[in-house]
Amino acid sequence: MYDEPQIYELAFGFRDFKAEVEFLAECARRHGTYGGEGEGEARLTSLLELGCGPAWHSVEAATRGVQCVALDANASMRAFVSDKLAGMGGNAPKTIRVVDGDMRKIALEPMTKPANGFDVATMLLGTAAHLLTYDDAVSCLKSVRDNLRVGGLFVVELEHPWDLFSGDIANAVGDAWDRTDEENGVKVYVEWGRDGDAFDIETQVYERTVSFSLVENTDADVVDASIKVIKSVEEVVACKIFTQPEFNALAATAGLTCVASYGDMDHRMTLDDENAHNMVLVYRRDE
Repeated sequence: MYDEPQIYELAFGFRDFKAEVEFLAECARRHGTYGGEGEGEARLTSLLELGCGPAWHSVEAATRGVQCVALDANASMRAFVSDKLAGMGGNAPKTIRVVDGDMRKIALEPMTKPANGFDVATMLLGTAAHLLTYDDAVSCLKSVRDNLRVGGLFVVELEHPWDLFSGDIANAVGDAWDRTDEENGVKVYVEWGRDGDAFDIETQVYERTVSFSLVENTDADVVDASIKVIKSVEEVVACKIFTQPEFNALAATAGLTCVASYGDMDHRMTLDDENAHNMVLVYRRDE
């Protein structure tokens, strides 16, 4: 699915990325300790986005003058972001770099990152689920710590515990939605997990079936024989499910301390709020 960035962006581009960058900036103010002794002195001036995909957060942050590095291992995604920036012409932000890289072992050129390290690093939209082993997770977390400034933050978005403990994941309960691109006259039907997908209770790895069906825009609720299908993509994606205590322990091993948790990319949303649908954890490098 990552080889189809245009479809991917349509399928998952429904979030309010401006508000989410505001959330990251507020995290810096609330939890960052690199700005001085006074409350609220830390500012978001640099951002490292791991597994950036279409780089929604980096592009938005860069338009605000934040120095951004968007890292992804998929060449199609990187090319898509570069083309998107080129298409912005003179309005393209000048403070973003799109780089090839493995989030398990971040190796940035010296001139690519701030001298003292990044203010904030992120791993959002389920990217952490691609760390399929504890070794992968610890390697990633240590690498993130090495690229953060002292007092800097790592913001991670994970599956909400309710999805695991309610049985939705263990029982392989899938989700589905559609999104329309009116300008180009297309619609994508998304299947995110399929009833009956395999979940390994020991490794907590979920073999999630993901499918995209890009079709001519219609008012139909499902794809049927009368609808022209432009492209279909289906893939089984291995996703590791982490609990907060697990991820906190792994982060501590890497030298990061959990300083906050939220139920969404919103400081008003607590983890135990009935409307919480993701688990957002904030870690800090204290030394």
